Amino acid sequence: MRCTAERTAWVSYLRVSTPDQADRELSLPAQRRAVEEFAARHDAHIAREHVEAGCSGANPHRPVFRLMLEDALRPGSDVAAIIVHHTSRFSRNSTEARVVKSKLRRIGVRVLSTSHELSDDPIGKLMEGLLECFDQYESEINGVRTAAAMAEAVRQGYFPSGQTPFGFRTRCVEPRPGVTRHVLEPVAEEVPIVREIFRLYIALGGAKAVARELNGRGLRYRTGVAWTKDLVLCVIDQTAVIGTYYWGKRRDNRPRPRQDWLPLVVNPIVDREVYGIAQRLRRSRDPRGRPGRAVAKPHLLSGMLRCGQCGASYQLETSGKKIEGEVYRYCYYNCRNALRAGVEVCAGFRIPTEALDAAVLEHIASLVCTAERSRALAARHSWNADPGEVAALWRTLLKSNVDAARGYLVHLVERVKVHGTRIVVVPREPAALASAVATQDFSDSNALE
Repeated sequence: MRCTAERTAWVSYLRVSTPDQADRELSLPAQRRAVEEFAARHDAHIAREHVEAGCSGANPHRPVFRLMLEDALRPGSDVAAIIVHHTSRFSRNSTEARVVKSKLRRIGVRVLSTSHELSDDPIGKLMEGLLECFDQYESEINGVRTAAAMAEAVRQGYFPSGQTPFGFRTRCVEPRPGVTRHVLEPVAEEVPIVREIFRLYIALGGAKAVARELNGRGLRYRTGVAWTKDLVLCVIDQTAVIGTYYWGKRRDNRPRPRQDWLPLVVNPIVDREVYGIAQRLRRSRDPRGRPGRAVAKPHLLSGMLRCGQCGASYQLETSGKKIEGEVYRYCYYNCRNALRAGVEVCAGFRIPTEALDAAVLEHIASLVCTAERSRALAARHSWNADPGEVAALWRTLLKSNVDAARGYLVHLVERVKVHGTRIVVVPREPAALASAVATQDFSDSNALE
């Protein structure tokens, strides 16, 4: 359990699978006590604690888990060991556990379990691999048993679990002493909104128009967020509003065949004829049903743009008109909230893609394609060329090759924030842009006219 001079800190990772366990403090205090006692036995203390309250160990995208790994893997990190109560707390996916632990081991970070103190020799690694396989097997068996129990509950007319559709809520019932189940029932406050959504969708001609109308009236979704076109379409597509809720549409994040869905009868809140009209309009307006639309190639700044007003991501806004069927005649970046929920939520700011791409590339080129870097590059490859000429050629290639430019951006830039006519380039640490902040004024650009 020795560590390098730079890495001396022990951190703990505590996890429970459901929010209910976290609310009732089941397991978390026991894990914390076991971890602290383990550290004390080895003359160490826990420098930082990472708590994942309510997330499955089979989920590779656990937010606290990813932040902990970023902290341990970053250059200059002081993390020497990650302590868990049991190997299953770290991960219930044996492949992911092997890959992550291998990366950590290469930089001198150990993952230690208080329940199984294993050596770092081949036998210890073999035992650790067996435990990880058992953890995954146990998780999968529990999933099969839980799914079977939920399916039986649906067959008996009870709502097993999951997010309730808008317009409904769960009510606890006791079919027999000591046994509690849940049933779906309409919510008096949400039923009029559901009916109004169907009326507006038929009358106004689109989900975004419905969202703007609801937001303009001050109505909000049940969680308090503004209505968007996606939330409106979720209500339109939900069959529970006409009396049948289907459970088990997806399994392991993959859609299941319709014949495997289990129906649950509920009280209808929308007329079937109105629902049928809305579904016919939905199919006629769905762009996925229109042939001939090829998958678009990612733009230079795809996935990096954020709105400086509301924090939402920026996405493409096009005119729908193409030149020779290849390129959109008008193509802009704009705030996702402005496009999907309307200006009532965020006014947004529309910027031509060419203008914003060029501004960010010019800034990157000014920092990357310098004479000093070009001189070092020429020396490394034994080029007999003037550094100024190399820098000019480098700058030209960077601006003309979208794939190469995006490679630089992904490596150097974390995000680009749009504050009206001003943009801010936020660097990715550690990188060459460590202290760079770029601004560009578009107020005089003819492209915005």
